[in-house]
Amino acid sequence: MKVLLSRRETVKLLILAELMRNPECNQRDIARKLSITPQAVSEHFKELVSEELINVVHKGYYVVTEKGKEWLNRNLFDLHMFTEDLISKIYSSSVLALAREDIEEGDTVEYWFEDGFVYVRKSETGNGVATGDAEEGEEVLVKPTGAFTPPQKGEVVIFKVPMVERGGSKAADVEQLEKLIMGKRRHVVVAMGLEALVTCRKAGVEPIFFGAKNVCIEASHHGSGVIAVVTESVMEDLVRTLIEEGISFDIVDGSKQKD
Repeated sequence: MKVLLSRRETVKLLILAELMRNPECNQRDIARKLSITPQAVSEHFKELVSEELINVVHKGYYVVTEKGKEWLNRNLFDLHMFTEDLISKIYSSSVLALAREDIEEGDTVEYWFEDGFVYVRKSETGNGVATGDAEEGEEVLVKPTGAFTPPQKGEVVIFKVPMVERGGSKAADVEQLEKLIMGKRRHVVVAMGLEALVTCRKAGVEPIFFGAKNVCIEASHHGSGVIAVVTESVMEDLVRTLIEEGISFDIVDGSKQKD
């Protein structure tokens, strides 16, 4: 497992993976994505070129060679086998879930991911066995006996709010936001930008404000839907991160329609 034992090899894999996912990215983009200095990235790129894993397209832009693809494929396969073995060992022990109904120890149950949480209910053809009693809404440990489908990334709906120079929350369509939230009651609501926070409060919702972008990303990765109320001045940063994380999103214009 050389790629996990050497920081240099790990960075090499991440750079090649990013070039495969996004051929239009340059050194500066990758430095920002990996949180390392442009100088350090430049040194890594020199090594990759010398090892014939990438070729220069034009200044600052590169393409992965066939040799690079083979290197990436080999190491990703090793990682896949490692993680498959680790995950099977983790889930062969027990899973903590929220009971959708009263559960008794020894019940055959079905457990699944929904809205960012693992839930469990009784089922004759389930994929686990309850190891304790739980009333509806309580937590319970489940011993897996069958396959478990990992969560799909949750949808993100971006509700764009005008900057204060263009009216801010006064120019936002609060009624439209209320309807959006009512129609997606189980979605996490976050706000980015003061205008967005005020708009949420006008809609009768106290959103997650501090650390909102990180919450948005983490919630989606755990399968929870997210409504991100975002001031237009900071929307580009969120959109860029969502694209980098492979999370799909829709943008809703939250401005009041002019008569």
